[in-house]
Amino acid sequence: MKSTAHHRFERLRAQSPSAKLVYRVLNESESPLTTQILSERTLLAPRTTRYALRRLRETDLVYRTVCSDDPRQYRYQAVVIDHTQ
Repeated sequence: MKSTAHHRFERLRAQSPSAKLVYRVLNESESPLTTQILSERTLLAPRTTRYALRRLRETDLVYRTVCSDDPRQYRYQAVVIDHTQ
C-alpha cells in the first residue's frame, strides 16, 4: 500500500508548472507567505499565483491561515512531502 507522502508527491507531479513553482517557493520558505510575496518571488502574475494556490489547496498540498495583522489576507505554507519513502 502506498504511503500518504507518496500520494502527495504524485499529486504534486500532476500539477501545472506554475503550481509546482509556487509549491517550491513555499517549501523553501522558512515562514508562510502571502499571495503578493509569492507573486513577487515567482515572477508570476497575481492571478496565476492565486490559481496555483487554489489548485494546491484543493489537493491538500498547502495550508492557508488568516494573517494576524490583516484578517483580509491569507498566508500559505507548503505541506512537507517526503518523497524518499
